[in-house]
Amino acid sequence: MNVRIAQESDLAELAELFRQSVLSTAPQRYTPEQTQVWAALADGDRFRQLILQPTTYVLTDDTGILGFAGIAADGYVASAYVRGDRIHQGLGSALMQVILDHASHNGIQRLYAEASEFSLGLFKKFGFHLYDTEVVERHGVQFKRYLVERF
Repeated sequence: MNVRIAQESDLAELAELFRQSVLSTAPQRYTPEQTQVWAALADGDRFRQLILQPTTYVLTDDTGILGFAGIAADGYVASAYVRGDRIHQGLGSALMQVILDHASHNGIQRLYAEASEFSLGLFKKFGFHLYDTEVVERHGVQFKRYLVERF
């Protein structure tokens, strides 16, 4: 496996990975409406910003992109997604370690994120603590998010 920084030319493949990951995992804990709204984030400028504004790392092998995770300069962990057919194989942990190494190398003292039902366990595994929850609305659909941080 290789890790590199995402490029604009990766956007289509990353969007498809994101969409498929959400569609394959979200129905286990989210309503059909929540799943569709979440997956639709892959379409449009908001997804482009999600990938290109922070430093987004891409994990690849000979089959293509396996997952991605992004971190902003202020320590915001913007994303952490693994291809649907490769979930629970340690790839999320590998990506989180890349994020932690990036933070250490760049002197970022506080990491924080809004975790989903699925990513909360990964964040906790890497020493993030839940400090609050929030409900946000996207296209008329509400989502509960878990606010996590690590110092």
